Amino acid sequence: MSEHLTLTSCHDCGLLQKIQHMPEDGVVKCCRCKAVLRRRQRIAPEQSIEHTLALVFTAIILLIVANAFPILHLQVAGHEMSATLFAGVQHFLSHDMKALAALVFLTSIGAPLLQLGSLLYILLPLYLKKTPWQAPHVYRFIRFITSWSMLEVFMLGILVSMVKLGGMATVAPGIGLWAFGSLIFLLAAIVASSDSEIIWEKISTYNRPEINYDNLDRAILVNCHDCNLLASLPTGDHHDVNCHRCDSPLHFRKPNSLARSSALLIAAIVMYIPANLLPMMVVTNLGHTEGDTIMSGVIYLLSSGDWPLALVIFVASIIVPSIKLIILTFLQISVRFKMQWNPSERTRLYRLTEAIGRWSMVDIFVVTLMAALIQIQGIAEIEAGLGAIAFGSVVVLTLLSAAAFDPRLIWDNLETPQ
Repeated sequence: MSEHLTLTSCHDCGLLQKIQHMPEDGVVKCCRCKAVLRRRQRIAPEQSIEHTLALVFTAIILLIVANAFPILHLQVAGHEMSATLFAGVQHFLSHDMKALAALVFLTSIGAPLLQLGSLLYILLPLYLKKTPWQAPHVYRFIRFITSWSMLEVFMLGILVSMVKLGGMATVAPGIGLWAFGSLIFLLAAIVASSDSEIIWEKISTYNRPEINYDNLDRAILVNCHDCNLLASLPTGDHHDVNCHRCDSPLHFRKPNSLARSSALLIAAIVMYIPANLLPMMVVTNLGHTEGDTIMSGVIYLLSSGDWPLALVIFVASIIVPSIKLIILTFLQISVRFKMQWNPSERTRLYRLTEAIGRWSMVDIFVVTLMAALIQIQGIAEIEAGLGAIAFGSVVVLTLLSAAAFDPRLIWDNLETPQ
């Protein structure tokens, strides 16, 4: 490990600490809040880039196959149907649900495509011993777009849809389904094999100055959230300072963190009410139309004996959003009123909101697939309801609220000079 990485500031609690030893293959965690500070692999830098590049090429091919071929084949009432993922997006566009179409496209097609394309743009020149143009900005973008890639959630939505459709038709997996399943494992392998420190060192020309350890008490030192570079901020107003390595804005704390996070949280709470009261799906069967809310869908699955599926929908669509709203509300109240209760546990609660938030998209993906497949004029039709739009808004708003919240605020009121 390079010498300049021995001093770091924790992103979750803000503690400035020195890494005494970096294992050849492992992680170093914060001594106060147990956040991961550094991760290192045993593989050599050149082999790491070559290995990751091979995975990226394979993943791009699988992504093309997954979107070009049908995910599911359906046989019902003498009709045969199949649907790709993009067919669901087109269905929302044709029914004037542009916001829902954009959300599904971003999380299942756009984000994975941009993630893999950007990685290819970075890794291929590096493999050829060249530095790509605007590489730091592109690599920053990869970190952002990866958080919106939700293929693992989409895969769960496919499995739920297969079980629900199995009660009314004959369902068979398509080539696209197998490609999506393989792609999920490849993306996980890409994330695990990518060594960000190695890549940043190769694409950046910034020469780091030596840190004066004798004047740490008079310096404002923070880690860049994008490239992990430890930077020294000037005293006073330092909101316009950018990272020397990736050009990302540097802040001692996220600007207006509580205000922005609270506004997004309040909007999510407001949208959570219609999301549970309005129908997620509108089902028309032989001329009879009926709305299906989240809870009515869970009750129907329970009455049909599909209690494992009912449990999945109940947890993903009711428990997870509720827990996230409660945790974010509690964290913001605790910071505003300067609560002293166990900051380590509050930091873990914050990490929990980041880990579980995306799984609420399961119901949106289920609606997408079923609306794209069940369109038999005069016999059976499924349309997305207004509840789906409201629920999608809740998912996005809670993700943005968690991203705007700065967990270091939890620890600020507990700091004592040492």
